[in-house]
Amino acid sequence: MKTLKSNLKQPIIFARIIAVSIAIFLCASCDNGNGKRLAKAKNDPAGTYREYLSDIRRQKRLSIKELTGHLKQWQTLRDSVFLYLECDTLGRLHSTVKEECEQIHDSIRMEFSRMVLSQTRTYKDILWVKEQISPHLEDKELHRVAETIRPFFASLDNQPVSQRNRQHILATYQATLAETIDYGIHCMADLTTFIEKEDAVYRAFLSRLPDFDGENLSDITHDTERCCAQVFLAAERNDITYRNAMIYLAMRTNRRLIQNVRTCIDDICNKKVKTPAQAQAYIWMLLQPYSSLDGFCLALLSAEEREQLDMLALQTPDAFRELGRMLHPGDNRLDELPGMLMEAFIHTL
Repeated sequence: MKTLKSNLKQPIIFARIIAVSIAIFLCASCDNGNGKRLAKAKNDPAGTYREYLSDIRRQKRLSIKELTGHLKQWQTLRDSVFLYLECDTLGRLHSTVKEECEQIHDSIRMEFSRMVLSQTRTYKDILWVKEQISPHLEDKELHRVAETIRPFFASLDNQPVSQRNRQHILATYQATLAETIDYGIHCMADLTTFIEKEDAVYRAFLSRLPDFDGENLSDITHDTERCCAQVFLAAERNDITYRNAMIYLAMRTNRRLIQNVRTCIDDICNKKVKTPAQAQAYIWMLLQPYSSLDGFCLALLSAEEREQLDMLALQTPDAFRELGRMLHPGDNRLDELPGMLMEAFIHTL
């Protein structure tokens, strides 16, 4: 099952590659007095940041919407403070100012951790926070392009799924990946063909997920990496655009994550998870949308996919409780897990 967990990690790895590849500097305006702070930051960055820390320390129990609003303010002010420090090419500010701002930054982050953990959070809350503070949320051009691509991904559901045994599914999966590696990706038709064929074998794989307990899937893991690398190599050769490479792979990631979680919850409900090793792997897969989906991927979700994720988020606590009973009977403090995941996310900002 350890190799299964490694295989299912690949969509997340490439989601992060996509996020890094398209990262852009964004400094949006913000209300509630933040405009004055942004102006003040140019003359006194440390003092401005320290003042914001004092304000945050006075905050107590915040709703998820209030918390998100403060996170947006922090991002804007943080960008202003550190951008000004970086632009201080004449050395007008003493080097200790930057160190002080970094220390204040860590303190602010700890205060947000306190506010997150001050009350129970949900898995829907995690998705909502990530979505709302994403710099891509209001990217109309990105949404327009995604809408033109979406019919292709919707059509994937029409592809038949193999009902054969696990040996045949693995052999077909390996052959599909090998074909892509051997031929390469040289145009958009090659990219869509790869995604179409891989999606069909991946759904077949998920249909028999419990059967692969203990199966060595390292070849599939490695070849999947090589196939996705082919997409970026095609972009480097200008066979396809980087924009298409990133958007198609991100939408592929979204689709696979939703398929993973839906399969896990169905298998748990149908009592197909039998061993502690399987339970541990299923826990890891259930966590993926909340621990790994970034703002770019979330911005590319359709309304239907977003609704599906919210529904799965509502079902996730019961699924975790069922798996928890298999691993550690008794109080597993599972209600605290969404808050801890949200805290971990804030520490990456």
